[in-house]
Amino acid sequence: MNITNLKNKIFILVFLAVLTLPWIAGGVLRLVAPEAYKSISVVETEKRQMQEIEWSNLLNTGESVSGFIDDRIPFRFTLISWYKSLNDAIDGQYQKAAMAIGQKLYTAKEDTVERGETNKPIVPGEQVQDQVEEAADGNFYPLSVYQDVIVGREGWLFLYGENEIECYTGTNILSEEETRHYINLVNQLQGICQARGKQLYVYIAPNKSSVYSQYMPTVDIATNFRRIQQLYQRMQDEATAPFIYPLLEELQASSYHQVYYKYDSHWNHLGGLYGVNALYAAMGVEQTDPAQWIVGTQDADKYELYTYMGMPDSMVTHNDVEATVDYRPEIEVKGLDVEKMICHTTSNGANEKKLCLIGDSFRVNMMPYISKDFTNCTFVHRDYMSDVKSDIKNADIIVIEAVERYDYEAFHTIQRVINIF
Repeated sequence: MNITNLKNKIFILVFLAVLTLPWIAGGVLRLVAPEAYKSISVVETEKRQMQEIEWSNLLNTGESVSGFIDDRIPFRFTLISWYKSLNDAIDGQYQKAAMAIGQKLYTAKEDTVERGETNKPIVPGEQVQDQVEEAADGNFYPLSVYQDVIVGREGWLFLYGENEIECYTGTNILSEEETRHYINLVNQLQGICQARGKQLYVYIAPNKSSVYSQYMPTVDIATNFRRIQQLYQRMQDEATAPFIYPLLEELQASSYHQVYYKYDSHWNHLGGLYGVNALYAAMGVEQTDPAQWIVGTQDADKYELYTYMGMPDSMVTHNDVEATVDYRPEIEVKGLDVEKMICHTTSNGANEKKLCLIGDSFRVNMMPYISKDFTNCTFVHRDYMSDVKSDIKNADIIVIEAVERYDYEAFHTIQRVINIF
């Protein structure tokens, strides 16, 4: 046996050991000492449910299988902690050097690509986004990431993971095949809804980094014509159902009010109302000026990104405030509980059609307003939609919502609604 073959076999054995030993050791430890296994495997700072396998969608994508395995890797917490500690130690030294070098070398660069290529066609928020970028601080600010959280300018926090930074830098452009698949799904469900006399709306809530880019650090932008802009263009041209992306509304509002939380990835109550207005514009439902419902300010008690960083409450900076919104106080709503994954409401609102909104956590700050404008509503997190099949079938209006970084989840939801019908 020559040396090369021996080395190859050793590498193969080591590779197999790396793949199998954690599962074997983890399985034994889980049987012998389950609490010890949990303490070194479960990432407790992740405020979400573990991924489950979407058996009904396996023929379209194996993404749920990959996520199912990733969430259950033995010693996950320990391995992530080791990685973060090593990464933070290296990154700390890098940031010191980057700040010193960057301040000397960085100058804001003008976009040398023709606008016809970078922002064609104009999509919601483009004109306002140009103004925001021009007004943003042109000084170099290094990228600093801790536990998947970006520490931005003036203390603002942003998600780094969960596809957010890829959306911001333009490195996750959809392929033509993926785009066509998404358009076909929308058109297929729209055909079903039209045949049953229902209205369908697909709604993508903007990422925080899309609205407050002036607080983001200095990073390389692969393209200014980003994933959501390209998808929006194609949907306007080829989809038969309304496709809503209210970046323009949120950017315009952010010039006068704070519409996203400083230390959380979501829009606040006022941002949610501006988002609802964009939905109503597509529906042809009466809109009001959100500012007219502001009755004061309150502590913005949302610090999700500090939690992601693993910071105890004693270290959290409580200096974020938001507008107190008292929307249509004369209307009474029964059953509203924004903490529930499935929520049914009734009210004496003006619109008597039954509305079903299937979405993610961005739906929460939309619920208090929609529930006052529609007499009968079902709000459900997409992970629980199998429990509201009858509500979906009986709805007059179906709204499928997802945040920009999880836009693909909206289309997975569309497939599941098609399956229900």
